[in-house]
Amino acid sequence: MSALAEALVAAQRRALAAVEKQYAAGKLEADAVREKLTAIGLTDDVDADRLLAALDLIREYGAALPAEPTPNGEPRKPETMTAAQGAYIDKLWSERGGKPGDKPITTGLTKADASRLIEQLKTDTYNVADWDIPF
Repeated sequence: MSALAEALVAAQRRALAAVEKQYAAGKLEADAVREKLTAIGLTDDVDADRLLAALDLIREYGAALPAEPTPNGEPRKPETMTAAQGAYIDKLWSERGGKPGDKPITTGLTKADASRLIEQLKTDTYNVADWDIPF
């Protein structure tokens, strides 16, 4: 495989992951997904139908999207949240009058979980029952 072909496959994989994320979040409709898949050369209708069906289940049940595989085929490990995310969570918690003893334990959160927690704190939708880890 040429270097250009390898780069194309890698770019398609990243673009597909971005489209999946937007669709699962409800930011894209199925027709828009199909258009984007076609634009990047992914034109198999049967595969597109199955992908959309799988993403519909992920959307319906709130499951995490699969991690993009690494070049050797092993799934990537989720990245832990950044120090900036942790500081922002602390700031949002205190701004909303949260008591120190009730503050969520953020040790070990992934970047995605931290982003979700930040969004919940920003929109006043934080609910301890939404989380898989004990707080």
